[in-house]
Amino acid sequence: MRAYNAATVIRQSSRDMLNAFFSHEHCLDFINFEKDRLYEIQNAFMLLPDQKLHKLEVIMRNVFTFCSNECTMPRIIDEIRQYYGADAEQFVYELVHLKRRYDKGFYVYLNCPEIWERACVFSQSDNLPSRFWTHRAYLPQRNPAHDAKTNHEFGGKISEYLWKKQVRGKKFIVEYQARSTSLHYYFVYLSDYANSYETWSENSCELENHSESRTINMVFAYDSAHGTLDTYNLGGYEITANLQKIFCEVFLEHELDTEAIYKSVYELDPLLKKENILQPIPDLGIKRVKLLCLDLSYLYHCKKRTHRVSVGKSSPEDDIYDVIEFDMKKTLFSPLSMVKVRYVKIYLEIELNSITREACIEFTPNTSTLKNYSDDLRIIIEQFIERSGIDALPNLL
Repeated sequence: MRAYNAATVIRQSSRDMLNAFFSHEHCLDFINFEKDRLYEIQNAFMLLPDQKLHKLEVIMRNVFTFCSNECTMPRIIDEIRQYYGADAEQFVYELVHLKRRYDKGFYVYLNCPEIWERACVFSQSDNLPSRFWTHRAYLPQRNPAHDAKTNHEFGGKISEYLWKKQVRGKKFIVEYQARSTSLHYYFVYLSDYANSYETWSENSCELENHSESRTINMVFAYDSAHGTLDTYNLGGYEITANLQKIFCEVFLEHELDTEAIYKSVYELDPLLKKENILQPIPDLGIKRVKLLCLDLSYLYHCKKRTHRVSVGKSSPEDDIYDVIEFDMKKTLFSPLSMVKVRYVKIYLEIELNSITREACIEFTPNTSTLKNYSDDLRIIIEQFIERSGIDALPNLL
């Protein structure tokens, strides 16, 4: 994903939406958004008082984040349908017919504040690097405790473990958020090693040196309906296995085997071959399946290289394989038998209760973004993953 730039968001948004946004925030009322030049709007934005500018930048950064990842907006649309019920279709119709990508983010902020607040809560975890997530299945299907006492006990055990292991994590906070009836998120914040940082003085244009201990962030997403746990941690598989063991002991009263952690719970390599193209499954309500992206790893002259192939969701279902074939001839790939798939993005159209809903799921060998969807869609997609042969765990156990 590209780096955030406020000027880019302003430039690529429609004048009508910018007018609605800044009017809502009670600023730039002297600008004629229909007639004034772009640079005049951007300069006026840059000259706003710092306090106002900081507030707007937080909103605009979230607009940028939600609209830069094509997997995010289908999730937000799905949440709109879940939250507003029969009234949702008007919101959805207006949202999907907006032509500019950032207009969609501003529309959600202005018209669906409840969905916006909810999306902001989980935005950070949804956009964490997928390579640091670890998926574990076949856990007890229980409703975990989330009271302050149990959360504190959980944080204390993680703090004790990291303090003995790495001499950090002495301070901790655990926050709980329910994402759906069966999906439970635990956000863990621990103190990191102290370091010195340069910061701008609030009273002058000078740099100040501060010594401070910043945070270590961990996320535990437990699905009580399916008995799965996804863990975000930068410390590697050994530490992750022990963190999951602590989670299961505290919240599930379950003794976890830390040796049984699998680095490949999803079988992605077969998707590289055209004969294994994913097919719709009508009895599940899956009307269309499109492979949007493959991230590949291969050896070239004894060096490990990577290559990413992406296509649009409106193009033919098998066009990604034509691109792979072309790139193989152009870049002299290794034979397909020597190529490994590191990342996959799959687009689905699902008919549920006579309404077509969209989902865009990202996979690595050990995790997926499936946990970000509502319960009813997750049940269908879980069955699709198993029946399509993507779920490797039944073969591993």
